[in-house]
Amino acid sequence: MIRSLEYSSIKPKVPLILASGSESRKLMLEEAGIAFDVKVSPTDEDSIKSKISSLPHSEQVIHLAKAKAEPVSSQNPEFAVIGGDQMCVLNNMLLHKPGTKEKAVESLKLLSNQKHFQHSGVCIFKNNKCLWEYSETVELKMHNLTEKEIINYVDIENPINAAGAYKFESLGCNLFSYVNGSSHTVRGMPLLALLRALRELKIIDLE
Repeated sequence: MIRSLEYSSIKPKVPLILASGSESRKLMLEEAGIAFDVKVSPTDEDSIKSKISSLPHSEQVIHLAKAKAEPVSSQNPEFAVIGGDQMCVLNNMLLHKPGTKEKAVESLKLLSNQKHFQHSGVCIFKNNKCLWEYSETVELKMHNLTEKEIINYVDIENPINAAGAYKFESLGCNLFSYVNGSSHTVRGMPLLALLRALRELKIIDLE
């Protein structure tokens, strides 16, 4: 586990684990001042996706978030475990993390001047039981980007591990003409809803 305490000012009343290797989710919790550990879930996402592909994407992300949190919770019953998942969808087509710069350019060419959606699911487990689950969807539209703009952006940010091939938290926000929803959700986790749930479950407060 990697303890994320450098910028923390809130010590949870129940110790927290983020069951995700996502740097974006980790950064959002750090920015909120929450002390937590990171333990990447062993869940095989691909096998689950094939079984739930007929569900709306807003439901798929919850299934995947829970599937990630559950095994980590079973191994760490004394912790509250946060699971998360994100899907970028264009015309009902799922855009995966590109993995290479070439595929990132291809994804951004598809998204250029188009409306698409970011679906993000999050859950909280304790002692192998789901205490809370939630999903949120954001509608976005990109500028009509030139090929040079796309190539320059990919060369600068190398967004090969980002859903949709852009990092909204940094230079990627410049790609958009329209965003309807939370920037946290675009980054991969509906943070305010999660913080509210942690407070209602009496896991965190500011006392």
